[in-house]
Amino acid sequence: MHLQSKDRRDWRPLLLTLALSGIAPLSAAATPVIEPLPRSEVARERVLADTEHAVVIGNIRRINNQVRAEREVLAEGELLRISWLIPSGHTAREAMAHAVKQLQQHPHTTLFFCEGRECGSSSLWANQVLGYSRLYGPEENQSYLALRLDDEPQRFISLYAITRGNRQVYLHLDQLTPEPAVTDMLYPTPATLGKIIHAEGELLISAATPDDSDSAVTDAWLDLTARMLRSDNRLRIEVNGAQAPSFVQSLLDRGINQQRLEIGEPQPEMGIRLEKR
Repeated sequence: MHLQSKDRRDWRPLLLTLALSGIAPLSAAATPVIEPLPRSEVARERVLADTEHAVVIGNIRRINNQVRAEREVLAEGELLRISWLIPSGHTAREAMAHAVKQLQQHPHTTLFFCEGRECGSSSLWANQVLGYSRLYGPEENQSYLALRLDDEPQRFISLYAITRGNRQVYLHLDQLTPEPAVTDMLYPTPATLGKIIHAEGELLISAATPDDSDSAVTDAWLDLTARMLRSDNRLRIEVNGAQAPSFVQSLLDRGINQQRLEIGEPQPEMGIRLEKR
C-alpha cells in the first residue's frame, strides 16, 4: 500500500441499470477502477452526477445524533457507488487485498486505513457513511481504505469490506471524480503511515524536500513521520534520498531517538524513501 506507485491501468466497462431513480447515464468517470473477485455479484449500484460528497479520511463517531468524521474531503462531482456480494469461500480481507492490488497500479496517495474495532461502529459506516444497510456486521470483521488516485482524471476511492454475522462477505466501492479537481494538499494519518510501512516495508514520500526549511509541506510530512515513530516505539527506519541527512536531523530535532534512525543511500534524488529496519 505505497503512498505512490505507477503501472498500467486496468479498466473494465460496467453496465449500469438506468431504470433506477436518480441514476445518470454511464460515463468514463463512472467506470470502476477495480474489479471484484471473480464470480462476485453486484448487490447494489448507483451513479450520482453533480453531487456533493464527503470522503471520510479519518475516524468516525456519533455526536448529538450526527455522524462526525475526524477528517474528510468535501468535493462535488460524479459519484459511483457499488456493493458486491463476494463468493462464499473468500474472506473480507481477501476481497480488500484484491482491490488494493489493482489500485496500486495507479499513482496514488493513501489517506486513511483502519480495520476491525479501530474503525468504530459498523452500523454508522453502513447506514450513515455508505448508505447501504447490508454492509452492517461485527466491528471486528470490517476494514476501510480511502485514497486519492493522482492520474487523470483525479478520483477519490473509498473501499469498505465486511463479513456479516451470517458469514456473507461484501465489498463496497465509492468512487468520486471531482470537478474541478481537489488541489488542497492532503496527508494520511500517522497510524495509516505506520500500517503502510509495516505491511510494505517501505514508504515513498515524494513531496518531502527537507532542504527547503520554509516548506509547510515538508514540515507536515516531518511531523507525521515523527508522530508515527512516537506511536510505535519499536519501529526503526532507514531514510533514503539525496536529502536524507537533513530529514534525519529534522526528526532528531523533533525528539526522535537517534538509535531508531539510519541514513541509507542517496536515492531518490527527489523526495524521501523510508524503509523499515
